[in-house]
Amino acid sequence: MKKLFFVAIGLMLIFSFTSAKAQKEKYHSLFIYNFSKYVKWPDDQQSGDFVIGVLGYSDIIKTLQSMAVNKKVNGSKIVIKQFNSVFDIKGCHILYVASSESGKMSQVISNTLDLPILIVSDKPGMAKKGAVINFVEREGKIKFELNQNYAESRGLKVSGSLISLAILV
Repeated sequence: MKKLFFVAIGLMLIFSFTSAKAQKEKYHSLFIYNFSKYVKWPDDQQSGDFVIGVLGYSDIIKTLQSMAVNKKVNGSKIVIKQFNSVFDIKGCHILYVASSESGKMSQVISNTLDLPILIVSDKPGMAKKGAVINFVEREGKIKFELNQNYAESRGLKVSGSLISLAILV
């Protein structure tokens, strides 16, 4: 009887963790989509598909893909691309660096230095290591840090509305 109880508790914990993780990915996807409304890319990046890249494997790809079916950015279709290597990164407006790939942030930065890419991550300290936006959890809520200097160095203009919501780094 005790074994059955502990198995039931274990399963409940696993399912609650899984749903919490899925919820977090859903919020991150919505944030990423909304960032596209408050960031202006250089004029030569305004036409064609709006590309959101993901470096490494993350379940956020699925959430982004289902979001992209119904959404557009400034009238442009949203395309989700997965990059397996830092050297494959090109042709995207937003790049989400999966937590598993955050150790490669310096390579990401050096390989995309001249590109107007909004780099987004979700690991502590990444906004000081090259990410323009980094998700953080504060007081049980998902918030984001913004490194405005990194945005400007990439030719991106962040609206005052987004800046006012951010934790500035």
